[in-house]
This record gives sequence, structure tokens and C-alpha cells, in this order.
Amino acid sequence: MIEMALIAQVLVLVLVAVVFLSTGSASMFHPLTLYLIFHALVFVMRPILVHTQHFDDVWLFMGFWPDEQQFVMTLVVSSVALVAFSAACAWAGLARPDWTPNGEPAPAFVFDRVDIVAFLTTAALLAPLAIYSAIQRQGGASFDGTGDVQMERDPLTGQPIYTNTTGYIAEAHSMGLPLTLGLIWICRFHPLSFLPFAGFVAYRAYLGWGRWAIIMGILGLVLLLLYRTRTRWFRLWHVLAAVPVMGLFTLLGNNRDAFRDVLAGDAPPSVLLRFNGGSGGGRAIDALAGQDLANFDFLSYILWVVPKQSATYTWFTQYLQLFTEPIPRLLWPGKPVGAPVKWVDLNDYGVFYNLTTSLPGDGWMSAGWIGMIVTMVAVGLILGRLHRWFWVSGFRNRYAVLFYCAFLPLCLQWFRDGNITIVKFGFFSLLPILLWIGLTRVLRAWGILDDDPLGPVVAPPNLAGRHNLAGQPNLAGREPS
Repeated sequence: MIEMALIAQVLVLVLVAVVFLSTGSASMFHPLTLYLIFHALVFVMRPILVHTQHFDDVWLFMGFWPDEQQFVMTLVVSSVALVAFSAACAWAGLARPDWTPNGEPAPAFVFDRVDIVAFLTTAALLAPLAIYSAIQRQGGASFDGTGDVQMERDPLTGQPIYTNTTGYIAEAHSMGLPLTLGLIWICRFHPLSFLPFAGFVAYRAYLGWGRWAIIMGILGLVLLLLYRTRTRWFRLWHVLAAVPVMGLFTLLGNNRDAFRDVLAGDAPPSVLLRFNGGSGGGRAIDALAGQDLANFDFLSYILWVVPKQSATYTWFTQYLQLFTEPIPRLLWPGKPVGAPVKWVDLNDYGVFYNLTTSLPGDGWMSAGWIGMIVTMVAVGLILGRLHRWFWVSGFRNRYAVLFYCAFLPLCLQWFRDGNITIVKFGFFSLLPILLWIGLTRVLRAWGILDDDPLGPVVAPPNLAGRHNLAGQPNLAGREPS
């Protein structure tokens, strides 16, 4: 029975992908492309490996083992979620990627004095806080009352909370990602502009935690490169370059302190090649047995708990955290951990500490089938409309391109975590970009720096070109803001 369900799971994915490609709107810039990749990894590949390779580590951690019916039910729920999200996202985002609408090429981007001054001002305001946060976090978080960043686990939920600082400071180092991406963008991909971005990735690798920032940062950079070359899909070298990135992701998942130990001389460099987290004698495929791609396992647990064990749903109350989360705990010591109203606590029936519900699981907790479909459709409509906006007008705007390419990778975190995490991650990932945009608006509205002795900065040759499609010299002026 499970084997037939796994085959059906693959066929549903293939069918949805074929229909999506037939719409003509498919590209790496479409949110549905990312969800198909996410679904293929965690709801297609993962259950196949769980069933055939006997991945039991996550079941042992949670204290739950699904029977055959529960296993199949999880596959069905994830497939229905895929269809609901895909239908909504494809319909709302129906816009064919076209670099030359109406026969006119997209304008060549130029960055004038206002853009540069606004970006430097943004960096001057936020970079010191990001660097200070990075220095504080270089030793990791301590749970024993020592160190620059101290945390403790809430006894009821098991979630870690800051005790001597606030998340606004402790997580501010995440702003390094949009700042370094923005520098590459405004410097028109000058080779030296990549150095701060490389430094950010190296810092994240050293830190060990926050590995998703590496994935999202590199994906955002690749999207900017695709835009620069007017390309809809990954090139072969992009795919090949992703192999060591995924290896790094897996390595840090199994050993968070790998780079730290090597640099400190506490471990040999060969430890960086042990992706299975063991002594080297285990199977290579066991590197995939951990929690990184285990949303199928987590969803199975959720379906077992809600509503049979919990006798109720959350009724979307988890989103009330949007109103309490922004308040620093230092100002509100009694602030609830997580959602202020808890109809369902997954830890009451097993161990679910620091695990993620995924978007389908979060929807199921809200109201079963109805909650799951409503959640998937709502998110699909939001992301679809954003995609349509990008190809209707956003891709012609130099600010909008950076914003979209920085936001789109965050969707992977949204798909994986569910709940309000997109807001929390989006705050640090988009704040520098939004501040840069706001400052340029203010400077232009006030007429500051209108007299630009520097003149516009010429776009890179392979972005603008010396001639337009009609063969005439490209005399495009500044792209309207």
C-alpha cells in the first residue's frame, strides 16, 4: 500500500510540474518553482528514503512511529496541499516572463548619486549594528549563564529565549545578507563587491547555526545573476555550484561546530568531509536521515496529534503572535513564548522541540482539511500576485528587482516553518533594502543632490548593451524610480 502511494506521490508532482510548465509563466523567478523543489525534497524524496532506507532517527526523537495508514495519509495531505497551492499561485501569478514586452527591452539600470548616497547612508546606519551582533554571536549562544548571548529554554514549550539581550540585537547580523547583496547590485557585479558577501557566508559557516541564510543568500545572488543575463532558468554551472553548497548545509546540520573546531585546532580538516556526522564508517546516504528535510516526518506527527489526541484545532490563533512578537522581552518579561493563545501544544504528546510544522502542517493544525486548504490557497494567492507584479512592472525598477530577488528565497523558509516565521526572517532580510528605497525617495522628494556632478553610473555591458534590439545606439537615460 505504501509503495503504491509513493508512486502516486511522484505522479502528482510530475503532473503539477507539467501543467505549470505549460502555462508559460514558469521560471526560477516564480514562487511555485521553489515550492515544487521544496515538495520534491521533503514530501517525495524524504518519504521514499524513510520507507526504503529505514530512517528512524526522527521517529525516535519524537517518540512516534506511524502505521501504514498514517504514512499514506501524510502523503495524501501533502499532495492535496501541493495542488491547492499550485492552483492558486499559478492562477494569481499568470504572467509570462518577458524581458522585452511590447518589443522594447527593459531599460538599462543606472545608479546615480542619490542611489549611492542613500545606500551608503543605509550601510552606515545598519552595518555597525550587524557587525556588533556578529561579534556577540561568534561564540554562539550560552545556556549556562555565561557568554555575550545568553539563552534559556522555556519549561513549557522548550523554545529557547534570550535572557540578557533582545532578538533585535542578537539577530541583527542577518542584515549582513541584504547589505552585501545590495552592494553587489549597486556596484554592478564588480568582482571586489563580492568579497563582503563571501565574508558573510564564511561567518555563517563558522557560526554553524542559521544555515538557511547561506542557502537563501546564494539563491538570491543567483537570481540577480539570472536577471543580469536575462535568463529564466539555472545554468548548468549553477547546478554544479549547488553541490558543495548543499554539502556545506548537510555538514553543518550534522556538526554545527565543524569549522569552529578546525580553525581552533580541535579537529582535523578531514572532519569537513564527513557529511554523515559519524566517524566515517556509516552510509553516505545517512547524511539525509536528520531533521533538515524531515518535514514529512513532522507532518505525520501533526496529523496523529491533531485532532485525535488534542481534541481541537488551533483555529488560526498561532497568528496572534504577530502582535506580541515585536515587543522585546526586556520590556515585557512575561511575554508569552510563541503564540499568546495555545489551543494545541505538540509537545504534550511527544517531543517536538525546535521542529518545524511546514506550511501544510500549520494549516492542518488550524482547522484540518479546511484550514490546510485555506492556508495553502491564501499563501499561493499572495505569492502569485507578487510574481505577477514583478513581471508586469517590477522588473523594470532597479529597487524592485533587488527587493524581489532578496524576498523570493525567503519563501523556502516559509514553506518549511509555516506560521509567522516569514515576518521574522523578512524583517532583517528586507529592512536594509526598504530603508535604502525610503532614503532615495526622501532625497529625491526634498530635491537633495539633484545636481549630480558624477552623472549616472553606466550599467554593465551585458545588462544594457551598446545597442538596443532595433540595432540603434542605446541612449536610455535614467530608469524611473
